[in-house]
Amino acid sequence: MEPFKSPMANMVFELCKPNQDISSKLKLEKDDEESLLYFAARNGVAPWLFYRINNASIKGVQFSDRVKAGLRMQYLQTLVMNQQKWKVFKELHALAAENNIQIIPLKGTALAFSLYPEEALRPMGDIDLLVPDKDIFKLRDLMLNNGAKPVHVPISKLHDQMHAHISALSWQNIMIEPHQRLFAMGSALNPSSANLFGNLKRIKNHPEISVFDDTMQAYHLITHAFKGYKMGGMRLGWLLDIALILNRHKKDSGFLKQVKNLNPKAEKQIDTIIQWSCLLLDEKNEQNLTTPFPPKEMFLAEQDPKTKHKKMVLQEIAGLPGIKNKANLLFREFFPEIQYMDHQFGKHRGIDLLKLYLKRITGRINRPDN
Repeated sequence: MEPFKSPMANMVFELCKPNQDISSKLKLEKDDEESLLYFAARNGVAPWLFYRINNASIKGVQFSDRVKAGLRMQYLQTLVMNQQKWKVFKELHALAAENNIQIIPLKGTALAFSLYPEEALRPMGDIDLLVPDKDIFKLRDLMLNNGAKPVHVPISKLHDQMHAHISALSWQNIMIEPHQRLFAMGSALNPSSANLFGNLKRIKNHPEISVFDDTMQAYHLITHAFKGYKMGGMRLGWLLDIALILNRHKKDSGFLKQVKNLNPKAEKQIDTIIQWSCLLLDEKNEQNLTTPFPPKEMFLAEQDPKTKHKKMVLQEIAGLPGIKNKANLLFREFFPEIQYMDHQFGKHRGIDLLKLYLKRITGRINRPDN
């Protein structure tokens, strides 16, 4: 099944398949070379393509020196950046351990060193980490006392308590997002009954560090991808992450059930992403998708993200426990705390501050990400 209308995008998709030899039937037009390099880099799979081209059984297919050089550059850049970020994470992990705070790397920070055959094959992005809810602000203060700087000012203190993660910090020039939960407290994707710190395994080459076991890892990656889709964007790299985990358990008939049991209410969302990811595991997969595969445009840029973000925020507020929490969080969406307004728009007081609030509500000034 060819998921895209674009031959170039379909070629990238085919090259990503972990179990399939690269076929000589794949033809890349010279005019598409730059587009392929951009599409692969944008989707976080350029290092994986470099690895596949250099390690797979290539049945006569030829790639130009320009394409090979571009993919190699992405591979080397990812290697250097991942090593730098992993060093920072390990230092933070040691600092937290000295203060009896448990932290778990999430998403790319965990996957680059635990899922892929080489550490340069999965770009890490920001450092996402999970911290027990009771220790989240203890870790923040510990980081601030050791040279970290706030990247953002939260809309309100309540937002930091209710969101998936507190406001990001910059430490050694790396952005770090400490999470107290996988999703916002009011999100239907948040597995409220799951023991997040009870589903762990050690990284083989870094036994002092734990990551989610494959069941919890698959759940988090699948639901994170679905959230991205609902926000108007997708990444081929997300589907590849999931496909690689599913591939590990292709002979385990109960694996997917275990994943779904973490949050039965999200079964439809989980099934959607699993179907899309499985297209990377079976070239003859002609199943009828319950949700059409996203168009190429969603893999290049988020589509209408502001509108979709507002809708998701309202849904998450509606899902919060307690009327007081709902009312307070909704109020702060329209009237952020003064520290946030000062940080984003400069210091205003009295009538000027009220006018600024009204302009923000009516959309006459931009609402920066919080």
